[in-house]
Amino acid sequence: MMPDKYASFSELASYEVYNQDYKIQFEIRPSNIIMLAIHGGGIETGTSELAVGLAGNEYSYYIFEGLKKAGNADLHITSTHFDEPHALTIISKEDYVVSFHGYNDKSEKHTKIGGADKALRSKVHEALVSKGFSTEILSDQDPFSGTSPRNITNKTARRMGVQIEISKAQREAFFATNTRNERKNSKTQEFFEYISAIRSAFPLR
Repeated sequence: MMPDKYASFSELASYEVYNQDYKIQFEIRPSNIIMLAIHGGGIETGTSELAVGLAGNEYSYYIFEGLKKAGNADLHITSTHFDEPHALTIISKEDYVVSFHGYNDKSEKHTKIGGADKALRSKVHEALVSKGFSTEILSDQDPFSGTSPRNITNKTARRMGVQIEISKAQREAFFATNTRNERKNSKTQEFFEYISAIRSAFPLR
């Protein structure tokens, strides 16, 4: 994996243009659960739609989206360095977070589950498996396990969250037309089954 171009949000914001290269969207609702996509838009495609879809009308969400026609990878800030102020403030007030990410496996539809919230990540894993999705829980030693306290996923009020890494093959299966303009209008049945499975794993408020 190539190193990030920017080491922090403030560094990124010094060079990239808001609403031209990237944008931030969030909606806070009276719940203790938030959906997160810090590599949304063209950075890790499909993660924005998953976060907003899972939030529905009940849960909060926050998405950081790449808008470039090309080169959105430049906007990737790894989870342990992602320090956009609104995100840190919002997430610190929530009890539960599900953070969506993507990895570049085009051949296998698969999901890797991590984060420091071991109870919830087990529930998410079991729920996805019950719907026929290929998933695994990463060991805490895996570099992509998402268990670091510096990971924004774990900066909730409970100091823990769930991080979901989804292969490119699986994310592409969620949309009939996988382009920025058409993803929101071409979600497949597989997308809704995936969302429904994860939603069923949430704890009661």
